[in-house]
Amino acid sequence: MQKIVPVIMSGGAGSRLWPLSRQANPKQLLPLVTHQTMVQETAERFTGERFTDPVFICNALHVDAIAAQMAEIGREVDAFIVEPVGRNTAPCAVVAAVHAAQKEGALVMLVPADHHVKKPRDFRDAIERAIPTANDGYLVTFGITPDGPETGYGYIAQGSGLDVGVFKVDAFREKPDFDTAKSYLASGNYAWNAGIFLFSPETFLAEAETHASDIARESRKAYDKADSAGNVIHLNKDVFAGCPSESIDYAIMEHTTKAAVVPCDIGWNDIGSFTSLQAARAEIESDDNGNALKGAIMAEGSDGCLVSTDSLPVSIVGLSNIGVIVHEGEVLVVNLDESQSVKKIVTQLKDSEQKDRL
Repeated sequence: MQKIVPVIMSGGAGSRLWPLSRQANPKQLLPLVTHQTMVQETAERFTGERFTDPVFICNALHVDAIAAQMAEIGREVDAFIVEPVGRNTAPCAVVAAVHAAQKEGALVMLVPADHHVKKPRDFRDAIERAIPTANDGYLVTFGITPDGPETGYGYIAQGSGLDVGVFKVDAFREKPDFDTAKSYLASGNYAWNAGIFLFSPETFLAEAETHASDIARESRKAYDKADSAGNVIHLNKDVFAGCPSESIDYAIMEHTTKAAVVPCDIGWNDIGSFTSLQAARAEIESDDNGNALKGAIMAEGSDGCLVSTDSLPVSIVGLSNIGVIVHEGEVLVVNLDESQSVKKIVTQLKDSEQKDRL
């Protein structure tokens, strides 16, 4: 059976989920939706003989924590590839392809560490549909079937069919306004861009060299000059710091003629804000009024709220669509409609030299 190398990108800070998500303990290391952490959930999607042991691309601060969490669920790790500085997803993808190319005939499954997938079996079915197309030389992305006119995600327009349930990508669209999102939904021809990819290392590296030669060159050089200790690979700092910081979409996918998409309904949630966290938690466990509550909490006359506390008891009365987060001595109260703006608080903390609170 052809092998797939799951490469799990675990470099994000989750700043829209502050103060739950912190630099030393970001959202992927937390049990935000289920009893498992996000990174444990992600690794558990790739079990069975189809998949090799996972590879993690992360920063040095999180290697020990991820290793401990993998040990908790009995998973071996192929490698930890340590980024000395963050350089977005395109360099990540090049490094992933260079590493996986050592496993002859294997494909790369490139995924973020901090997404929730409610239907992992359907996700694995979608992966199986994508394998022949990836072997035919396409870079396959997985488009999420939209359930509403969401303005917070990029979209993928599907083109002509390549195989059963697999299509050429007609275009990548930036995050739309509400009316445009409604038109995308009405057309039935668009999917959310989840940033999940399947490809052969050789195809991806060839496309990277064609469309982003500086990223391909510097990322490969950083890997080739890496220092290794056991299964921990430290990319060369001097080289990697000079690599352009760009997303895989912007650098490669928007330019290649070999982009394909598999539309799928897998119960996906990027847990990118407190709004999406409220929705994910409420689906699993909520009170009669749709409140997602975790910790010592009392709620009266309130609906659609997200309340989480790791210490002080919290009581809410007469609230709707409000988030209250108490975590490690920090308190955040947010209108869930404005949850994307939590990142601005993080920016204020950085600008005011209060980095100890991050």
